Amino acid sequence: MTPYTTHLCLVSTQTIPNLLPVLDETWRPKKVVLACSAPMQHAALALRSVIQAKAAGMVVETLELPNAYDYTALSDTFLSYLADHADENIALNVTGGTKLMAVAAQEVFRSAGKPVFYVNVETDSVLVIGEQATSQPLRAKLKVHEMLRAHGYSVSTQENPQITRELRDLTARLIDHVASAGRALGTINAIARMARDAPGLRVDLTPAQYDSRSLVDLIGLFIDAGLLRQNGPTLTFKNEEARFFVNGGWLESHVYEALQSLRTQHVALTDVAMGVRVSFGGADHHSGSKARDKNEIDVAFLYRNTLHLIECKTANLAQDGKGDDSRATEALYKMESLLKLGGLRTRGMVVDYRGQLANSEADRQRAKEAGIAIVSGTQLKDLKGTIGRLWLTKGE
Repeated sequence: MTPYTTHLCLVSTQTIPNLLPVLDETWRPKKVVLACSAPMQHAALALRSVIQAKAAGMVVETLELPNAYDYTALSDTFLSYLADHADENIALNVTGGTKLMAVAAQEVFRSAGKPVFYVNVETDSVLVIGEQATSQPLRAKLKVHEMLRAHGYSVSTQENPQITRELRDLTARLIDHVASAGRALGTINAIARMARDAPGLRVDLTPAQYDSRSLVDLIGLFIDAGLLRQNGPTLTFKNEEARFFVNGGWLESHVYEALQSLRTQHVALTDVAMGVRVSFGGADHHSGSKARDKNEIDVAFLYRNTLHLIECKTANLAQDGKGDDSRATEALYKMESLLKLGGLRTRGMVVDYRGQLANSEADRQRAKEAGIAIVSGTQLKDLKGTIGRLWLTKGE
């Protein structure tokens, strides 16, 4: 039975503590009141959209707050709201908002004899302040696209790849040859990039490429998997999906499948998505509004309602990038940017097939300071074990 009919939530950039109790079957109220100051209106709209999509029929209202640092005005606003809703079974979720906002709301609710609860995002549990009972677990689970929407982003593309046995076998062979296939793989990456804009997805090998034994052997693996065909020096990709797979998409698929396998061992790993494109500024990809700040995520998953993001790199990251930085440094810049998508607890990883990222002391230090994990080279042979040791709790 739901303990409270109404939740009053203090809106801030950290949306998940407000969202989880609303969506939990045990704690789900009939009405949610989103108390927010003017700068947090966008966050309130994002919360509203997810709540209404996940809990059809739930009433969602907004309580406009004055200056989030004006204690007296805040207290007056909360007092007025409780006076106008004296007969409601209403509780305060005190987890969000500014500290002053939380203090003002808590004092008003406690003085009125109304319950106050706090959400521990580290354990996904609720503690009712002032009660002797221990914290209670929250069982609501989000999807990757819901987590992104809750933070004000819209998902424009989300793939659920179907990996055939042939593609799985191909990927396994590439992983087995991680120590020797790097240079030839870099060449075929360049060929696949050229084919993207070529008529019929056709590219002619140069004489040197045509005579390269290692490249020919690698091309043979992709031919055997049905991704391309060869007629003399001419390579023709089956379709755009095949071209993308050859151009590094296979590593994304490998990471995706490893995580899907880990889901059977870890109940707290609740969703995995590949090829996610997000943007800020548009309601969704069906709307006519123009989105901005587009980001692409290779692989994303939720573990204990925390967003984990993975970038997959098969290119030579030791090479120069578009500016003065190396491709390795650019990869870290991008991951640092992506870490802003899911709130303060978002975690990131770069999977580097060729291993150059880990070779640079400066890049390793930058990754460490940013909290970005690096998985490279032979670590890919035990990717599930590596991810488990870095991010997942044993037995959970």
